[in-house]
Amino acid sequence: MIRKMNEALIKQINLAKVKNHSIIEKATGIDKSTISLHLNSRRPISIEQARAYAKFLDISLIKVIDDTIVKYRVVKYSNEHGEVRNPTEEDFDVIVSPNENESSHQYCIYDKNRNTVYWYDPKQSCDNVNTINEYCYIKTDKIDYLGSVIAHNETHIEFINIHTTKKIKMKFHKCYPLTGITFCDFTSITKVHNSL
Repeated sequence: MIRKMNEALIKQINLAKVKNHSIIEKATGIDKSTISLHLNSRRPISIEQARAYAKFLDISLIKVIDDTIVKYRVVKYSNEHGEVRNPTEEDFDVIVSPNENESSHQYCIYDKNRNTVYWYDPKQSCDNVNTINEYCYIKTDKIDYLGSVIAHNETHIEFINIHTTKKIKMKFHKCYPLTGITFCDFTSITKVHNSL
């Protein structure tokens, strides 16, 4: 497991043709002995160290990280108003998490302003679980939202937009209960721009 991550780092260091550990130390702030342990696959690199190496090598973080890290593609983006939109052509972000956090069938909505990830499972929806009083991702005809569901029938939903505290009633297609919220500033989970 550790070897794979370090092999990605070793590959990038070799591609950059950097052999002097003092140069890497000066640029990254990582001491030479730790760099040596990383490049000899004797110590795992942390996300913070991977960021430092990526910055030094002028490459995306994802290229320093390998399959010992779980990657989730951001499928939607939210804003400060609790509105959810599709990615644009420039949006190609990935949420990176340690393997122990892996969960299959999780999709994520990313809020750039709050550096927060909202997780949902597309197999759990108002069709098969009770979503009343639950914080949900709500799909509508016009704008999708994040909100706490008050009531719904087959065609209409009433919810409180948690971001604006406004009560909204409208037509909807489906709602998915959020399975988790991750505040990336306070965890080992991070968002990276995927440029593979």
